Amino acid sequence: MNYVKAFLFVLVAVLVGAGIGVYRIAGVEDSKVFFTNGSWMGSKDLPLGKDKLLTAQASVFALFALPSKEAIYLFARRDESKELLNSANDYTITGNLNQIRANYWSITAYGKDLYLIPNSVDRYSFNNNSIKADSLGNFTITLSHTQKGDNWLPTPEDARFNLVLRIYKGDYNYLSSLETTQLPVIKKLQP
Repeated sequence: MNYVKAFLFVLVAVLVGAGIGVYRIAGVEDSKVFFTNGSWMGSKDLPLGKDKLLTAQASVFALFALPSKEAIYLFARRDESKELLNSANDYTITGNLNQIRANYWSITAYGKDLYLIPNSVDRYSFNNNSIKADSLGNFTITLSHTQKGDNWLPTPEDARFNLVLRIYKGDYNYLSSLETTQLPVIKKLQP
């Protein structure tokens, strides 16, 4: 009988420990390593391999992440009003091509499972070369489950989703001020 109690105790301890681990890994928004700027959160220098919790989070949320000297990753799970992104709503991302000072940048939409969102036009992101902008470089991306406009980025059907802004080989001064610089704005459209 004591073996059964001991086994059950160990089993409960393992399950509770695993649950706490999953909860902490999923709690990426609460990480002290990340800064928040508007809807976007990220880090200028991810201590991958040094910070075990962050390394686990990056393994889940940023598989195959490059080192910070190559690329900076900013994540958005919420709009400018701090509400979770959900495709029951439509959104816009507004910005300027020159706002993100880098050799290359992209904005990609992912489902809540962190995989690309299947869609009929095989469109998963826009980058500084593919997005349509006005003569001053201003752009608007529409996030919607149904096709809307030239810069339409498909979202899943009535589900949460996430965005990733990747910045490759950014200007040093720009990257140094990511916590305060103007980043593209994610706004929910009113029905």
